[in-house]
Amino acid sequence: MPEGTYLLHALDQSLLDLGFKAYTEPGNLWNMFMLTTALMLGTAGLPHVIVRFFTVPTVKDARISAGWALIFIAIMYTTISSVASFSRVNLIKNVQNVEYKAFVNGEATHVDGTANNGKWFATWENGGLIAWNDRNGDGKIQYASGPAFDGKGAKPAFDGDKRAEDGHKLTTNAKGPADEAELAKGNGIANELYVDIDIMVLANPEIANLPNWVIAFIAAGGLAAALSTAAGLLLVIASAISHDLMGQIIFKDKTTGKSTLNEKTELMWARISAIVAILIAGYLGINPPGFVAQVVAFAFGLAAAAFFPTIILGVFDKRMNKEGAIAGILTGLIFTFAYIVYFVFMGGKPEDYLFGIAPTGIGTLGTLLHLIVAIVVSRMTPPPPAHIQELVEKIRIPSGAGEALDH
Repeated sequence: MPEGTYLLHALDQSLLDLGFKAYTEPGNLWNMFMLTTALMLGTAGLPHVIVRFFTVPTVKDARISAGWALIFIAIMYTTISSVASFSRVNLIKNVQNVEYKAFVNGEATHVDGTANNGKWFATWENGGLIAWNDRNGDGKIQYASGPAFDGKGAKPAFDGDKRAEDGHKLTTNAKGPADEAELAKGNGIANELYVDIDIMVLANPEIANLPNWVIAFIAAGGLAAALSTAAGLLLVIASAISHDLMGQIIFKDKTTGKSTLNEKTELMWARISAIVAILIAGYLGINPPGFVAQVVAFAFGLAAAAFFPTIILGVFDKRMNKEGAIAGILTGLIFTFAYIVYFVFMGGKPEDYLFGIAPTGIGTLGTLLHLIVAIVVSRMTPPPPAHIQELVEKIRIPSGAGEALDH
């Protein structure tokens, strides 16, 4: 950048060079704010995170663990954008203007000058997660912003296992060298490489020619995070359906106010709900509704809109009651879920976004609606019983918060 360039102009250009949207593009800054707010509120409302507080012996330990969790979450959220940019730079420097044959015959080199045997490119290409479309017929890879194949954001449609003479996999939706005329008119695009967004974390250590043990650590960390999250969510789902829904609502004795289910039956419901949840998650894993980051943003937005306000009001507002909590949860959840479904799966157009908010950040608005509805409804209905208000006081200033006693 020449001297005297404004910081935001330099930031915009760097993002465009990396294939991202300009930071100051109309609506982008607003949506970034809504998305990051939804991620923060959603983190505080995630059930599999909250349930971990029951695994420590004292209130003091719970607060310490929450403090450490917030520190690491803050570090992750403030560094992840830099990691993403460096990953894109790493990819660009190792593929830009490199002959495809060089990856095949081992003549390509990494940015550090070491040999590149092409295994990483061939591995991901064979898996259908990388594809090359030689638009200008020069035999070299050019990577830029924009889709590499027909259709806006289109993925490559591989023609079975057919390959060109140089070895790259052929697709049925690629444009050939005849595209050069259109490119000259400004009607085409220069990008020739499709890279699936979901592989960047796992592929970059291999692209950078890092040792195998580094790649193994990253893969193990990703697997551990996935299993930990899955275990926590299954525990919450099973207990919520078997104990709270079945035991405390559906099969509840109106006279005594106690559950009519025995432990064996409650355990059966827990197992059934866990199996159903696994089947649904497995199907969505095989047929994802979007790329990983987008799906995560949806999940955090739903968690923020459905849980966060009621959790906060339940601790700090003694006037909060059952009616307010139910109304708020249903409002935030239904609004956010319907918005995501309409604009992501039912063909809603971006120009129809409410206040210009994209589906990934709508959880912030859902949270605000949840908060307003919960407060209004709780004030229009009878206050909670005295023993519930006392419980709220004990939550805020817990008695017996010392070390656990051995019995």
